[in-house]
Amino acid sequence: MTSEVRTFATDATDPYERGRELGAGCAQQVHEAFGSYQELWAAFSVVPEEIRAVGTAVLDPIESFSPSLRAELAGLAAGSGLAEWQVGALNARTELLALGDQRLVAAGRQPGDPAECSTLVRIPRDGSPLTAQTWDWHTPLRDSWFVATLRLPGGRTVRTLTEYGIAGKIGVAADGPRGVVGVHFNALRHAADCGDGGVPVHLVARRILDEADTLDAAVKVAAAAEVSASAAVTVTAPAEASGRWEAATIELHPGGPSVQSQREADDGCWLAHTNHFVARGPDADSLSPAASTTVERLERVSRVAHTHIGSAQAVADALATHDLGPRSVCVHGFPDAPLGLRTATLAVAVAEPAAGRLHVHAGRPCDAHRDTWWSGG
Repeated sequence: MTSEVRTFATDATDPYERGRELGAGCAQQVHEAFGSYQELWAAFSVVPEEIRAVGTAVLDPIESFSPSLRAELAGLAAGSGLAEWQVGALNARTELLALGDQRLVAAGRQPGDPAECSTLVRIPRDGSPLTAQTWDWHTPLRDSWFVATLRLPGGRTVRTLTEYGIAGKIGVAADGPRGVVGVHFNALRHAADCGDGGVPVHLVARRILDEADTLDAAVKVAAAAEVSASAAVTVTAPAEASGRWEAATIELHPGGPSVQSQREADDGCWLAHTNHFVARGPDADSLSPAASTTVERLERVSRVAHTHIGSAQAVADALATHDLGPRSVCVHGFPDAPLGLRTATLAVAVAEPAAGRLHVHAGRPCDAHRDTWWSGG
């Protein structure tokens, strides 16, 4: 199923004003996203008092981590009419779901549904990087995402596929005509996740888009964040010493992060990640739901990363695999499942980081064709 890619752009460079414009321009969607997440959090046994407590608890850590992002969220609250704790809760949606997962594990049950994504990076030896991922998430939130184009002081432009009310997730950043960084985002689960305060993992991804211009700088941003949930943030950026493009996955987790470096091939470099820890090796603290196909999908997308993929459509064609059944790389969904178990591939994102260019298809990779892509940059 294919739908339109929703977009919003603002030229405001002041963080508060940028957030206010986004909040006012997308107020209905932000309110609907919060309502949908309230229902999803409840399906994970998170009660309203906990939503408010976590939404409030993350505000001060965000201020310490990035005053500009804290100002942007304050503006978003003012523009949309949500309370600041509600905007905090939206940005901590992963942390709140981690709180629900821990409750299930404590009761001797499996973690919640594996709404999982598959990411790959291809860097030809004599060419520019191409990166991609499927974004799998809960289908009641099918209309709760969009692509934001943001102008920052100093001339940087950030393009990010994110959710209404959430500062950022997947995307690229450019300084003028020069691309400087690309970011992809995968869910991880760790036994130490608690969801109680800390810097929301989505804010780490967004700050990397805002500030990093080398891979080392991205790792330093991630290392500055004390998190209470886990996520894999795959970054493609120039190396500080050589200026050559390279990639790494920063595995955020309480007490982390850990870093998975790219792998060498005869004709360049590649990297792939799904939804289990790789940099840490076999990890007894990892939580992987029984239904997860993360190991098998990593093998599939690693194979794609080895190939000569030259366009967004070629990547989508390569990711349109169904050999693992309902939890293949291309996920068609579970419409008859109860809330909290209804997941599907909601979008495909392909980036050309060196050009600051982002391509997005709304829907499954097997439904993508030449006329379904939004491109920016």
